[in-house]
Amino acid sequence: MKVNSYPKIPLAQAVIEIFRQKEIQHIVISPGSRNAPLTMGFTNQEAFTCYSLADERCAAFFALGLAQQLQKPVAVVCTSGSAVLNYYPAVAEAFYSQIPLLIVSADRPKNKIDIGDGQTIRQENVFANHIVFSANLTENASEHNDSLILSAIETAISQKGPAHINVPFEEPLYETLLEPTYVPKTTFSTIEEKAFTLDAKFISEWQSAKKKLILVLKNLVLKSTFNIFSYRGKAFLKSS
Repeated sequence: MKVNSYPKIPLAQAVIEIFRQKEIQHIVISPGSRNAPLTMGFTNQEAFTCYSLADERCAAFFALGLAQQLQKPVAVVCTSGSAVLNYYPAVAEAFYSQIPLLIVSADRPKNKIDIGDGQTIRQENVFANHIVFSANLTENASEHNDSLILSAIETAISQKGPAHINVPFEEPLYETLLEPTYVPKTTFSTIEEKAFTLDAKFISEWQSAKKKLILVLKNLVLKSTFNIFSYRGKAFLKSS
């Protein structure tokens, strides 16, 4: 049985708590040092099912497959530096396959980027061409960071695609607490799914058609509405 403990770093607490509130249950973690606050936080909470895969490329594709099967967002968590670049093939696949994938990369503080410090690259907006949202967090927990985390999750869900959350941490990284010291402020927007209904005219035209065509679309993602029309006794679907 897990003992609910929390990383001492408030920003890590914010990420974990918002993920819990948004019911992001499945977390695929590639172990490292800089992402230790997130690793400890996720693995010590009953709300999460965690998987450990050392290779980031494999981890990302595992998470992608999980998200595709569950039709729910799945998160991947990695350490700083080039580790996050190994996610890119799966990110591109998620983007074009319209699969909700949350990429959570730990990072060094801004003052340690581009000064020759080990395991540092420019991680902000690193997936810019194949992402639906990039949340570049600042080091201290704040309402603005909370809003960015929330927006990343909700955009991944509503737009069916990958979202990137870049989280900078300063050392020490391994300290834990039994109770959180930061409670994130969140305003939840409701993403409504419209029920699919058939009107009487649609049903009449469909039933009277001598030949019918059924269109099967991948991932059930429709960015337009479809209407039925008949031509020479055949029923067709028309995009509008």
